Amino acid sequence: MKEAEAILQRTNGGLRVFEHFFGETVRKKLFLNPFRGDSNPSCHLYLHKESAGDRFYMKDYGSSEWSGDCFTIAGRIFNLNTRTSFVEILKKIDSEMGLCIFTESPNQYSQSNWRSQEITKSVEENVVSFSPTYKDFLSEDIEFWSQYGISKTTLNTYNVRSVYNCKFKKENGKEYTVYGGKKKPVFAYLFNQGKGIKLYMPKSPVRFLYAGRLPKPYIFGWEQLTQNGNYVFITGGEKDVLSLAAHGFSAISLNSETAHLQSTMIEELSKRFKHIVFLYDCDETGKRESLLRVEEWKEKYKTSRVVLPLSGEKTSKDISDFFLEGRTRDELMKIIEAQVR
Repeated sequence: MKEAEAILQRTNGGLRVFEHFFGETVRKKLFLNPFRGDSNPSCHLYLHKESAGDRFYMKDYGSSEWSGDCFTIAGRIFNLNTRTSFVEILKKIDSEMGLCIFTESPNQYSQSNWRSQEITKSVEENVVSFSPTYKDFLSEDIEFWSQYGISKTTLNTYNVRSVYNCKFKKENGKEYTVYGGKKKPVFAYLFNQGKGIKLYMPKSPVRFLYAGRLPKPYIFGWEQLTQNGNYVFITGGEKDVLSLAAHGFSAISLNSETAHLQSTMIEELSKRFKHIVFLYDCDETGKRESLLRVEEWKEKYKTSRVVLPLSGEKTSKDISDFFLEGRTRDELMKIIEAQVR
């Protein structure tokens, strides 16, 4: 099927699909499978040379049901059968990642429409229910966020909560609980009045878990944007949005740097802000994707990118790290003014 081939071509043989759902941890020799409550790294990606094009496959040594190419694994995540619902799986991948392979209605994601449609099933569809218990931010929590200049006020504005525990129930009846503590905190990004949740666990092997009903397409920070301004930044993650907001900048993030912004969204941003700036990580992926996004939109909109003067290493590659290293808002403004025309 030509759509499947197109997805493979645009996602490096399916690698970006795996990264979309599992994160960059898939590049490790072994990684965890959060969709089945994996506690020990038991998954591995490998590249298979094929005449139609190279394709990545996932091998889960803990469960044979979670082994296959990106379409098989996406089907598991979406709870869809590849034999009977293959096209639907392709459409969901296309929509989740903004690949724009299938024809979309011109107004499908206009501001009035996509906001009304933002209640949708999350990527972790084998979770049928979740029950979080929140707590006040501990001093350790505040210390963690303050490294990036993020205050409790900013966290509250963006609906970020500190989690005591969160209980998940899966379709097969199994339950598991994630606990937050002083040494391993757990934070929640809440959507739809708490009906959708994305857990952020900065000091755990699996850093993110999703459940409930999340925005579609996934976007963080849109509701908190100012009505208009000079710059709006598109970043690679929620913490980057919070860091920028804490320093007086407007920003949003998609689910990953490889996701695409819908045309109607960038249309609206162009009407509200003078400059649309992609501010991605300074690693290879971030530099590549920010350049691609600018090339994608530059003919129609005033888009730019900013590459921060960071090493690109794991602890020094994004705007949060920039502020963590003691850089200031004024320093960032000088960089922006030098790179954005």
